[in-house]
Amino acid sequence: MRHSLVFFICVILTFFSCQENPKNTPEYAQMERILALHDEVMPEMGTISGLIGQLEPLFELDSTLVNYGMAVEDLKGANSAMMQWMMDFSEDFTTDEIMGKTMIDAEKQNMLDRYEESANRLKSQMILAIELGQGLIQKKTP
Repeated sequence: MRHSLVFFICVILTFFSCQENPKNTPEYAQMERILALHDEVMPEMGTISGLIGQLEPLFELDSTLVNYGMAVEDLKGANSAMMQWMMDFSEDFTTDEIMGKTMIDAEKQNMLDRYEESANRLKSQMILAIELGQGLIQKKTP
């Protein structure tokens, strides 16, 4: 009886120790890269809002400043793209998958690839819109 109990405990321990830690998978490493991209550009949402707040009134006062209007549209587009990206991401991945508490299904690998690509595009879109807006603000101030 005692041997079978020890055997049973060994089997259970082996079973649990053989289960892969979700944080030690290539999928989670990719998830971390995606989240790092998001975390890098998320603080820029405040910069985008600030630039819209500065440029939009100038364009409304003088509609001949077409480049101001275009910059505002680019900034608003970047803001909307970020909001949509975050909504889509949170719908496609559970909190446990994002935090590395559960395995990411192999079926979701294509999604991870797409989100990594889209996060890189989003970063570029945001940076370009910010640079354009900041450049216009700097030109306006003597």
